[in-house]
Amino acid sequence: MKLTLALDQGSHASRAILFDEVGSVVASAIEQVELNTPDNVRAEHDAGQLLESVHSVIRQALHSAGDLGGRIDSCGIAVQRSSVLAWDDTGTSRGAVLGWQDVRGAPMLPALAGHARDIRRITGLPLSPYYGASKLHWLLNETKASASSATQATRLSPLSSFLLFHLLENRPYVIDHSNAQRTQLFDIHALDWSPELAQWFDVPPQSLPACMPICADYGVLSDGGIPVTAVCGDQSAAMVGAGQLHADTVLVNIGSGAFLLRRLRQYSGSEKLLTGIACSDAHRVEYLREATINGAGSALDWAAGTWGIERVHEQLPYWLESVRDPPVFINTVGGLGTPWMRGALEPLLIGVSHETGDAERIVAVVESIVFLIQMNLELISREIPVDRLRLSGGLSRLDGLCRKLCNLSGLPVERSDETEATARGVAWLAAGRHERWNRSGWMECFTPRSEPGLERRYGIFQAELEQLLK
Repeated sequence: MKLTLALDQGSHASRAILFDEVGSVVASAIEQVELNTPDNVRAEHDAGQLLESVHSVIRQALHSAGDLGGRIDSCGIAVQRSSVLAWDDTGTSRGAVLGWQDVRGAPMLPALAGHARDIRRITGLPLSPYYGASKLHWLLNETKASASSATQATRLSPLSSFLLFHLLENRPYVIDHSNAQRTQLFDIHALDWSPELAQWFDVPPQSLPACMPICADYGVLSDGGIPVTAVCGDQSAAMVGAGQLHADTVLVNIGSGAFLLRRLRQYSGSEKLLTGIACSDAHRVEYLREATINGAGSALDWAAGTWGIERVHEQLPYWLESVRDPPVFINTVGGLGTPWMRGALEPLLIGVSHETGDAERIVAVVESIVFLIQMNLELISREIPVDRLRLSGGLSRLDGLCRKLCNLSGLPVERSDETEATARGVAWLAAGRHERWNRSGWMECFTPRSEPGLERRYGIFQAELEQLLK
């Protein structure tokens, strides 16, 4: 029996999971990590803590595997996208990791507005501070200011490159296609860094890592000597982990953010949605269409902290069953994702009264997540009709959320029984994409039914959001 190790480094936790030859979990470990968000501009991690958390879960998983550890013959690594940092060629970080929610590079973007159409054409992404390019530019300026006398060269890269340098024996300076693309410096057609983008964002090309396919020989882990044969962004891994998705099926992966993912039969651009790379190897590239909602689980965390509500996740299933007419929450937590890509907007609760309690407020937040998903789903449906939704991620365990999305969209919803879709996806890639691998189990849990109150609140949400954006 051959085993595959999956490493999943996310915004809130690092995971290591061992899978056997048919995709069953053999051993696992998880370690929480801190995300520091002192204001609505900064979102950062400690680079050393992230790295140590990955080393720790590797050690724990190998210990749990015992004698089976000797049968591990491949490893896949999935990493949070659009998180970047500056470091030197000894591997020492020069400050914090700027997370995907970090927008401190935004001040440079107005000067690039004239290039916005070309930037979308080259990268598949709209001009936005959520991607890495403007953050890398900000880091470069900070590094010049604080370390002008440093003798080591500055490396500017996504988090995945930093982790690979420290995790692999050969200490490479490389990046996979999917993480490279989210920097907004990557030519999605040429599959390499764009000289034009590097010039426009004023990021030296020599400071960037070498680009590689998602499925490739990256080297071996210093912990255990295991070959790393796949590296990708977390949502690309979640998509391939969902099994064979037809073009008329949309995967909605709901965690701290929510992501709508649809497989593209061939590359095509979009004026409002995102185009990304689902998978690549030495011979071919598979593309995906994507929409993003910034405030999903993070919006619930924001609400609990801002409104002083305790035990939210424990009480939420009951609240979703019992609350019939909540207020409307304009969810701009973390900024608006597609198709607006706007930040610096205050969340707003509409229709509250002295009778509005904690339950009603929290259910309004859940409905706002559903409303944002539905607005993006309507955009995706204009390209090709959508016949079915598949839901994965932590918040998909909420029956009430699944029912509301099913009823509002009018589409049947299948929910995954897999709680670690990202790890499963990157493990499947690393193991060679075996046909016998059980990538995920799906069951059709919800069929649409009329819910006039939800449709009415959706109309209010759309109108109020449109007014806010004027």
